[in-house]
Amino acid sequence: MSDENKPQDSQEVDLSAFIDFEQVEEVSRAFFEESKEILEDLDNLILKLENNPEDQDQVNVLFRKIHTIKGSVGAVPGGQLLGSLSHEFEALLTRIKRESRPVTKNCIDLFLKSSRILKVLAQSLRDKREVYPEELSEAIEIISAYGVFEFGDESSPRANRPAASRAVSSSDDEGVWLSVKQMNELLRLSGELLVLKNFFQMMNQTVNFRVQPEVFERRQSDFAQNLGKISDQFQSQVQSVRKEKAGDSLSGLPLLVRQASTELNKSVHLEFTGSDLLIDKGLGKDLYECLVHLVRNSIDHGIEDQFERAVQGKPTIGLLNLEVLEKNGAVHVIFKDDGKGLDRERILQRAIKNALVTEEAAKSLADEQIYKFIFHAGFSTKEKVTTISGRGVGMDIVLSTVERYKGRIQIDNNPGAGATFHLEIPIPQHIMVESALLCAWSHFQLAVPLTSVAHITSCDELQVTTVDHLRYCQFSGMTVPLLNYSEILNLRTSVSDEVVRNSSAVFIRMKEAVFALLVDRIDAQTDLVVKSFGTMIGEQKGFKGISILADEKVTYIVDPEKMMALMMFDQQKHEEAA
Repeated sequence: MSDENKPQDSQEVDLSAFIDFEQVEEVSRAFFEESKEILEDLDNLILKLENNPEDQDQVNVLFRKIHTIKGSVGAVPGGQLLGSLSHEFEALLTRIKRESRPVTKNCIDLFLKSSRILKVLAQSLRDKREVYPEELSEAIEIISAYGVFEFGDESSPRANRPAASRAVSSSDDEGVWLSVKQMNELLRLSGELLVLKNFFQMMNQTVNFRVQPEVFERRQSDFAQNLGKISDQFQSQVQSVRKEKAGDSLSGLPLLVRQASTELNKSVHLEFTGSDLLIDKGLGKDLYECLVHLVRNSIDHGIEDQFERAVQGKPTIGLLNLEVLEKNGAVHVIFKDDGKGLDRERILQRAIKNALVTEEAAKSLADEQIYKFIFHAGFSTKEKVTTISGRGVGMDIVLSTVERYKGRIQIDNNPGAGATFHLEIPIPQHIMVESALLCAWSHFQLAVPLTSVAHITSCDELQVTTVDHLRYCQFSGMTVPLLNYSEILNLRTSVSDEVVRNSSAVFIRMKEAVFALLVDRIDAQTDLVVKSFGTMIGEQKGFKGISILADEKVTYIVDPEKMMALMMFDQQKHEEAA
């Protein structure tokens, strides 16, 4: 039979027209790099869990490692068996977490067997060889064991054994990388500090203040000026050591997008703005973990396949847009897609089904309150669990990470056009130095951050009125409260008009709101090292911490946001009482 007469099904198909082999190779390399360290440390993690079977933190660590492997291997050719085994491994850990099950000896035995065969399967993928029959048989046997696994009355593996010491690994044990340039700069500054120390000692030894007051004063001024310059440089250099470009922290995202989109047979493109922004390395690591889950959920839940997008008149390639910027003392991460958006009704019905809200209470919920149900642990709108999503794992990690930094998440949903997640995280301050305005009120010293000071004036220049025991003045066409700290707490004026006229007003702006803090006098402008309130003093309403001045006096540092919230809360209670 001639070639022309051969049936079409028997003709060779050029797969290169359908498969981007270069992309597949890159996805595979990414998986090998990501999984190598995890698999090498897997036995150690399991043994740590054996020594501490009730440690939920250790369960969560192991869970995240297996979840990472499962999510990464899906797009690797031939990785189905490894993905299935890690899927079952994760499922048992999920039962332990949700049902508060003990980690028994049988669990540990099964985990260790899984760890060994996972390494074997990963190596076979790396070597591009077929799995040997005995390896295949063992993998299937372990997967079957997970399917019939039952928790009996078996005691935990530590029963009747002496407690083993626990190796605690924390972020405090992690190091930072210093370039040669940074190290040389720190050495230079330490050398200048040494010279300055010697200068100070010689100044006291060689210059007599009573005999040569002018010389002593000049040298003292030089010393103070040089010390201030070196301190500023040293502070800046130490802070830069802890920072790296956002693009470096989040460099794994493009490959993650490729992995997830390849596995789900979708075309997705990632655009990244703000990659040159310097952010704290620890924060960058946590942001990457948050974005891993946001990206995977967006590609799986939000971005439609190419056919559906074509029918809707959308570009066949889905778009993920990531923007990282710094504003008002916080890092803002804005992640959005052009998919179908969040399904409000589906989320609400699943929340009711999961007993997160009653049907009656659901009627009064705002859209954003409904959307935030997706951050509950175990919440998912998918009926079928996949290697990408479906267990309700991931979005809860995003929320817990943002809350740990005392940040917030805002969701903007546009049905049919996509969803936007806005993460606002305060910049971590390991050594908080605040440029502040020093003020005096009664017997107390106060400091107002200069970034929040809108205006300073004497009160005798203001037009002051009192309404319902509250004092107001005019500022830029607005009527704003003018109160001292005691009056803010009690929401009632307590000083006479004459005292007010002899006082000063510091206008503090917080976003669009303004209020005036009444003080006895303005002292100076300075840089302060902020210390948190200790257990003896306790948290003080409206303040972020304290600082010790050169004269050993304690100054309370105003937190404009807390002070504003305190005033608004008290005013609301006052209106309700009226």
